[in-house]
Amino acid sequence: MSSTFRLQHVHEPLLEFGGDGRHPDVRFGLVDHGPVDFSTNETRTVRVGLIGSSETVDGFREWFARCESEIPAKPSRQPNLFPSFPGSGVTGPFRCWFEIDRHHQRILRAASLAKVTGEERDDVAIRLAVELFVEEIRDLSESDRPPQVVVCALPVELIERVKNLRGPEDGEVGPRGEEGEGEAGNDTEDTRLYEDFRGALKAATLAYRIPIQIVWPSTYDERAVIKRKLAKLSARRVQDEATRAWNLFCALYYKAGGTPWRMVRERDEFSATFLGISFFEDLGRTSLRTSSAQLFDERGEGLILKGGRALRDKNDRHPYLSEEDAYALTKNSLGTYKREWGTFPARLVVHKSSPFHPEEAAGFEAAIDDLGIDQADLIWLPRRSPVRLMRDGDYPPLRGTAMRLDRDTSLLYTRGSVDFFATYPGLYVPNPLMLKAHRRDRTEWDMLLKETLALTKMNWNNTQFDGGLPITMRAARQVGEILKHVGEGQVPDPRYRFYM
Repeated sequence: MSSTFRLQHVHEPLLEFGGDGRHPDVRFGLVDHGPVDFSTNETRTVRVGLIGSSETVDGFREWFARCESEIPAKPSRQPNLFPSFPGSGVTGPFRCWFEIDRHHQRILRAASLAKVTGEERDDVAIRLAVELFVEEIRDLSESDRPPQVVVCALPVELIERVKNLRGPEDGEVGPRGEEGEGEAGNDTEDTRLYEDFRGALKAATLAYRIPIQIVWPSTYDERAVIKRKLAKLSARRVQDEATRAWNLFCALYYKAGGTPWRMVRERDEFSATFLGISFFEDLGRTSLRTSSAQLFDERGEGLILKGGRALRDKNDRHPYLSEEDAYALTKNSLGTYKREWGTFPARLVVHKSSPFHPEEAAGFEAAIDDLGIDQADLIWLPRRSPVRLMRDGDYPPLRGTAMRLDRDTSLLYTRGSVDFFATYPGLYVPNPLMLKAHRRDRTEWDMLLKETLALTKMNWNNTQFDGGLPITMRAARQVGEILKHVGEGQVPDPRYRFYM
């Protein structure tokens, strides 16, 4: 019996940096060419605010100054995976100055922190912790020359209170500090408690138009220890120092309004934008609401919009939008895009975390037709693929390995072995991404796969380029954790840098 499966390898997409420089790797591209918005006419200064206890402010400032010089690479047989950090000065990868002015520094009172850590009720402790930072951010925003981004350097005792439930501790661990903002998400109660704090803090500061960067002590001090409730997580370790510096300064640069890199678009291609639709629970965890429309273009600009309530399919229980809400969300998203950039895109790609319901798809397509969008592709990306590929030898398939299953379905390995790294950089057997096309105006699957792979590299919190999810889907969870704290009738700032 002959197979109709088509196996191929999508080459690692290049990214664009300063001076039209191209490179597949974020860090090497920045070192060689600088950020894509770099200009020789003016030296940019990124003004960084800093809020924390006296201990965390001193510790962060000391490490911040240390990062002005080179941070050596981690000893490794994969030098491309663990390069050194060249330094944050004007000759460094971001070609700018990062400064913390004393006027942009705020010390939290010990008595105020003690009130948070001594509070028995979790919800009250979170509210008090949020209020501590919001008061200082409000003050910074009203200064004559406010900072462009504020670092919230969390004290250990505050993290332990808002991350761990009350009860005996079974072990200790220095948190991994992934992507510069605490620990990667595990679906445990203590993690959800921390996400409530993080989401509430970011939602409460949206009105002051200054993005914030949450930093744990483990970012600047490998000796920092955070007590954990769950002993089984005690094996987690921090990233190497150079990687932490790369991730932090990249996030600060982007949040301050910079564009470190962007996707490469060929001159003869339609201008395209990518819309991610996902769902989140409300604060009471009693109903679903659209997480948002996560709208990204090739330039790396992201726009976030809050949508209407979700419905549940009576057969498979997958969430979907009514025709009216799908129409409104698409039209509002592209209307916001036009207000930002002066025109509609010629092509729209919609990524969705659940199947396209006929009623929902009709709403998307009606909005696309009404706005005169020339081309559209509606792609469902299931969370898990039921199919995996095996490769001879000890390593998983190469990142970029793809297989067509039928006319409208394809597998794509966005995590896997990477030639440039000379290894597989993950810890677990990778699961491929599945792409199921509901509508496909772009007839070439090759281009859809290449775009999806490129979108996995548009994560400005992490400079290792082999992300598993495209930014349209990667942003969904963190955006939902913030938007659920945004009240009805409140219109949040649409720029993605406030939600990272």
